[in-house]
Amino acid sequence: MDIYAEFRTDGLPQTERFAVWQEAVDGLLPSVVRTDRAAEFQASARTVSLGDIQVSALAFSPLNAHRSPTLIRRHDPGQAVMWLSLSNGLRFDLVDGPLLIDEGKMLLYTSSQPFRFLGRNPVRGLLMQLPVELLPMPKTATPLIGAALPSQEGIGALLTRYLVELVQHADRYRPTDVPRLSTITVDLVTAFLHSRHPDGTPPSPDTHRRVLRLRIHDFLERRLGDPNLSPQAVAAAHGISVRTLYRLFEKESLTMADWIRHRRLERCRNDLADPLLAHRTIQMVASRWGFTDAAHFSRIFRSAYGISPKDYRAERKPISRRP
Repeated sequence: MDIYAEFRTDGLPQTERFAVWQEAVDGLLPSVVRTDRAAEFQASARTVSLGDIQVSALAFSPLNAHRSPTLIRRHDPGQAVMWLSLSNGLRFDLVDGPLLIDEGKMLLYTSSQPFRFLGRNPVRGLLMQLPVELLPMPKTATPLIGAALPSQEGIGALLTRYLVELVQHADRYRPTDVPRLSTITVDLVTAFLHSRHPDGTPPSPDTHRRVLRLRIHDFLERRLGDPNLSPQAVAAAHGISVRTLYRLFEKESLTMADWIRHRRLERCRNDLADPLLAHRTIQMVASRWGFTDAAHFSRIFRSAYGISPKDYRAERKPISRRP
């Protein structure tokens, strides 16, 4: 089973690019697509398929698209669709009127809704499609359909970062990862919609726990360079006790301290292998990711990878060749 697929027009003859893109769009959500500048058209798509859930990173030149009632009658997959805009100037016309979806906004609609959109500028964004029945409908999601939702704070920011990284690292996933990734995706979407619901309806306890774990992992990833990162600091940042924090992670294969150390070592290993960071000393790399003791860092790096940081970097240093 192929988990991801990529498509680009830049390797095609100019005269074919727009027509091929029209076919690609038809495979996502059938609509009529038009542009006034077909000869200059450029587009790319990177899609991750998680069973019934599909997430696509799209970038394309200015165009218009129209999904009509006739197309809907011909083919309606019964999907909820979320568009996360990574560019400005995209206008959606839905039943309730026009919406401007600028960067950082998210739009929820369904494949059963007619729409028009106009991209006056080059468009970048993420398109997520999933069966309507996977959403907390109708109580939670229905009031949010057709609204421009902010996605740069709270659960929205977490969902945005997750979707961006999901697509970026699509080529690393195995078929066995699909069930877990699809569960995470639905949990985050559900929590996001609950967080934006006018009544503030809470998600189920199980969803709340899973999303809290994801929020904590995200918190840890963004603060790996802090040498004072500790369970106490993590618990305080999330308004829970240290005991509750440990209970949330008791079924994971690594303790929180081991997980933090593992992720810090991975970040250090990546930096040591990066030729663009060759000017940084090993101690600078270690300090960047929270290791303040050079000798301690060298010991645990060797224990983890069977080689010293110095030798690891030397093995990956490009060999200069004289002409």
